[in-house]
Amino acid sequence: MFKIQKTFKDNLPIIYVVGTPIGNMADFSNRAVECLNDAEIIYCEDTRTSNVLLKKYNISKPLRSLHKFNENEKIDELESVLKQNRNIALISDAGVPLISDPGARILNELSNKEVQFSICPVNCGPAYIHAMVMSGFEAKENIFLGFLDKKPNQLKEKLSLYKKSDDLIVTFYESVHRIVNTLNVLGSFIDKKHNIAIVREITKLNEEVIKGTIQEVKEFVNSPDFVEKGEFVVVLDKNYNLEEKEAEFDAIEEIEELISQGTSKKEAIKVVAKNRGLNKAELYKKFHKF
Repeated sequence: MFKIQKTFKDNLPIIYVVGTPIGNMADFSNRAVECLNDAEIIYCEDTRTSNVLLKKYNISKPLRSLHKFNENEKIDELESVLKQNRNIALISDAGVPLISDPGARILNELSNKEVQFSICPVNCGPAYIHAMVMSGFEAKENIFLGFLDKKPNQLKEKLSLYKKSDDLIVTFYESVHRIVNTLNVLGSFIDKKHNIAIVREITKLNEEVIKGTIQEVKEFVNSPDFVEKGEFVVVLDKNYNLEEKEAEFDAIEEIEELISQGTSKKEAIKVVAKNRGLNKAELYKKFHKF
């Protein structure tokens, strides 16, 4: 389901995903306190543990338990609260909810329903953790690849390396100058129906999450509606499959399509080679064999 979340501009009910101190309770920000106060209901792992934290910061809100044994049962309840346009907060006993703690399944299920809401991580550490939370994807493992080098083929090599696990979310950073090309490259060797999210301007006024299939997101970033500003985090959902066919064969159709639209043969080959991370000279030779 293709969605664009503009967290601070949509005026939708919010699920705050709030990271809590892993030890010292002083490790809690003013914004985290503000968001818990803004929520009408706080869902937590253990109400006794969470009460200690809330009392320290004078937060008085209804607490309801949400743990691994009742997570499935709570989905309809949270959906009902959101439909009433009420804000919710998710917290765990310590650390970030969803990361080896309850919450991921609920966000994943709610993200696939018709109910409209925003996911807003607070106190969740590095940008890639924020992005992973906002994606609503659920997996037992995750890996962060940092910034990739300028060789497009590195992405396929990295994803091939980590394909050993089917329950793995992959995240990496991408610059504003390369995000469109990276999405085009991904679309050349991963199933176009696979889910992906790209997140920009994290925690800022223009925070945005673009989520859908690779094909849907690819089409959007290549459209005039896409805003190329800020740094991006790319989040690839679990169970991705690398297409076995050679990317060059798929590229031939794209070259022919560009030519039919009036692009010169030379320019079409140049554009497709760049977008797909292919060698221009080799692609030129293959094109003339067809």
